[in-house]
Amino acid sequence: MAKLTFLWHLHQPRYRTADGRVHAPWVLLHAAGEYLTLAYALKQTGVGGQVLNLTPVFLEQLLAYQQGRAQDPLLTALATPTSELSPQSIKELVRWAFMLHPRQLSRLPRLRALAGQLAGAKDDEIPSRLPLPDLTDLQVLTVLAYAAPNARWEPLVAELLAKRRGYSQEDRRLIVEWLVGCPGKLLTLYRELADMGVEIATSPYAHPLLPLLLDTQVAAASVPPPPGGFPVFRSREDAALHVQKAQAFMAELGFSVQGFWPPEGAVSEEAVALYGEHKVAWLATDEGILAASLGHPVSGETGVAAELAVPWRLRGEGPALFFRHRGLSDFVGFKAQELPEAEAAQQFVAATVSASRHLPPEGGLLVALDGENPWSSYPEGGATFLTRLGELLAMTGELRLVTLRQRVAEEKPRELTRLHPGSWINASFATWIGHEEKRKAWELLARCREAGAAAGGESWLAAQGSDWWWWFGDDNPTLLAPLYDRLFRWHLADALRAAGKEPLAELGVPVRKGETPLTVPLSRSWPTPVLDGRTTTYFEWAVAAWVEAEGCRLALRADGDSLWVRFEGASPGKVPLPVGVTLASGSHVVRYLLPVDRPGWCAVNRILEAALPLPGGNVLMVVDAPGVRFPAWGSYRLELLEVDEP
Repeated sequence: MAKLTFLWHLHQPRYRTADGRVHAPWVLLHAAGEYLTLAYALKQTGVGGQVLNLTPVFLEQLLAYQQGRAQDPLLTALATPTSELSPQSIKELVRWAFMLHPRQLSRLPRLRALAGQLAGAKDDEIPSRLPLPDLTDLQVLTVLAYAAPNARWEPLVAELLAKRRGYSQEDRRLIVEWLVGCPGKLLTLYRELADMGVEIATSPYAHPLLPLLLDTQVAAASVPPPPGGFPVFRSREDAALHVQKAQAFMAELGFSVQGFWPPEGAVSEEAVALYGEHKVAWLATDEGILAASLGHPVSGETGVAAELAVPWRLRGEGPALFFRHRGLSDFVGFKAQELPEAEAAQQFVAATVSASRHLPPEGGLLVALDGENPWSSYPEGGATFLTRLGELLAMTGELRLVTLRQRVAEEKPRELTRLHPGSWINASFATWIGHEEKRKAWELLARCREAGAAAGGESWLAAQGSDWWWWFGDDNPTLLAPLYDRLFRWHLADALRAAGKEPLAELGVPVRKGETPLTVPLSRSWPTPVLDGRTTTYFEWAVAAWVEAEGCRLALRADGDSLWVRFEGASPGKVPLPVGVTLASGSHVVRYLLPVDRPGWCAVNRILEAALPLPGGNVLMVVDAPGVRFPAWGSYRLELLEVDEP
């Protein structure tokens, strides 16, 4: 009978600097939402074959909240009685309240209405637009936006969701008290799941790109070297410390760990050898690494090759190596969200059973992905998908659910003669060193090490986390990129201070180039576009700013109230959907997923046309679409230019 394993990778970079201040509340908010959903679903279904990869940098932040060591400005804004909120706390609340996936916002009509009240508001106008009852609703709904999928397990969440609006100060107090308890509740659930047979795995302490820490020159195997070559960084000492510290940390928490998910699935022969020196029993990464190592695909339209269904060992030594099935993993991570959740679970199980019938005897499939990222985009937040998935897997009779610990005990790995160095993204390190900003960050890391930062304790390790490199460059645009840039440099400065050194002056200079100015014509007299998904007249878009990307075009114009958006694919009628447009003005951020989020104000035919409410003040915009790489990181500062004749 074919085997099946799920590996859920649970990770957040360190948002807390050495002074205890939390600069982004994602650990706390996701603890009330997606992390809790996964843990509750696994406990309810009791389905086997589950591996939870808990990163130390994530668990340490849960502990900091549980122990009161996390100074989170958003938590302060939520916990403060509404009448006592300072302007700064109101700004902090509004800053994070609407930074949601559209699916999260769609579940709460009252929260959408509050977003509408703030449309176009400058920071100093926000308090006047939010009377005290509205502020109280905003405090409660900010928590419920994440917690809503857990209503089936949490009576307080269900009760407050049913109330919809008009929340009291007691409601606010209760939901904040519940929120504060979520990190500790998660830690308890993880221990309970381990007792139930869920395997606990981990990653190097602060989630670094271990192969690049060992030697950045390894990138040349998958990334064309830039003029002058890659920056030089080599530190076996740092790499080993991340592994040692992770093992010690997990042991202190009482978790027996045998396996590691390498951060970003990044491996190299030197990195695998290092894991082996520390008695790591297994590693897991993407099938693309195996395909590049063997020289041929291992899954696709023709099915699953036998090589993907077995563990491997590099030249007969070190950890067993498992390679995930990318198609099944990506179905959960990216495609299932387009379906009703119960139907998505059924389709996944059917596809898995079908694939398993072509495996060699006792072969196995590994499904591995981030444990919190998919669920916010699911119609019901993932709860129905996960619980139904467990029920269906228990009934199939054609799959044996096993952990990777079990597979290591049962199977003899094949010998792999070479291992291609790369990450889970295209079996390459391009996402981590392939852009000038990413290389600049490696150069800065190297200079700080030379200045003594390696003696800087946890701040030094935190600065080596992979997430900072993910957000540098032009491949993953986000409005929070400047914040993540600052966090990277703050950790380095903290490390130098902890080592008794002065922070380098260059740490005050952003690694990123910043948002690119984009002049957008504003006309109140020019005919507005007809939203029909086609060029109705020449004049619709004659007054517009055009952005040329690879194989597509974006046009923008404004009329004072609306931002009009036109998006063309590489050929007529081939618009890559969905198109994401995020607009920010001051503290207020709103993201639109087009065409879903603007019914009546968006049309798709040969092109996509949409009208979006135009915020007031300085407007930042990030635009993204599947398979499209926009110039200037897809991140722009809109400069509205009046073009009407006086």
